[in-house]
Amino acid sequence: MDLHFPKLITGGSLESLMYAYMTETPIVISQPYVPFELDIMEESPILELIGYDRNTEVKKVEVWDRLSFILSMAGLVLMPNNVRAIKHADNLIVFTLQDNTRMKIGYNTLISFDKHIDEKLKIYDLFSIRSGSKVELDEINDDQELVKKIIFYPCRRKNAGGNKRKDLVSLSEIDFEDLYIYETSESYIRLKTLAMMKEAGLRGKPNGYNKYGTRQFYAINIDHSHREIHKSYKPKYTIEEIYNKFNTEKELWNLTRKLLHRKQISTLRESSRLQVVV
Repeated sequence: MDLHFPKLITGGSLESLMYAYMTETPIVISQPYVPFELDIMEESPILELIGYDRNTEVKKVEVWDRLSFILSMAGLVLMPNNVRAIKHADNLIVFTLQDNTRMKIGYNTLISFDKHIDEKLKIYDLFSIRSGSKVELDEINDDQELVKKIIFYPCRRKNAGGNKRKDLVSLSEIDFEDLYIYETSESYIRLKTLAMMKEAGLRGKPNGYNKYGTRQFYAINIDHSHREIHKSYKPKYTIEEIYNKFNTEKELWNLTRKLLHRKQISTLRESSRLQVVV
């Protein structure tokens, strides 16, 4: 046996990383549930513990990155980076590595933090707005699971930003068995997204005036960029529950303050987006 711990977490969600941080418990990231890049954290005092201003808008993926980094620096992330297979057996987690060697981690108590919900998926379809990108709305909501929300965000395309131009992402929640039918395809999502935009009063580029002096507009035009499919899960505890149960001072909090003060947090993926509060 290579390592042994009294308590061990398996997970990969934002909540599981937060639990590992607040309890100083080693974690094996068996199934990473990396948040979607535009999902925003709800306001919580727990953010101050990892260096954020409570009143600043923070994206969930930034927090996921930061927690992964801090836990790794503390030696609490136990996932090797060259894993080919994982197997559970008799209070052991056995990693088979790319060179066919094995690494074994033993435990007395295992906390399986995330319950996988195999039958449900979150689908994010990202679109570039080619006509009608000067949008003042932040989102459009619907009561159906197919395109239940349209989120508008500042355009990041090269030579297409500025002047308050935006692109969008359509969020749908669908059953796994429906993933490959036409009614959940990118083409169908595009049609429903366009219909919702028109219903909300959005229009394309200006197109002069008619003979009565009424301003005319081109039709809205959007192009599908790419699709992200995220698996669904149910965490053992919510962020709020974790804070309420485990908000006593930890040694890891001191390490966090040192890392942020020395700006070592800059090694994180897309770290330039992270606002450091010291």
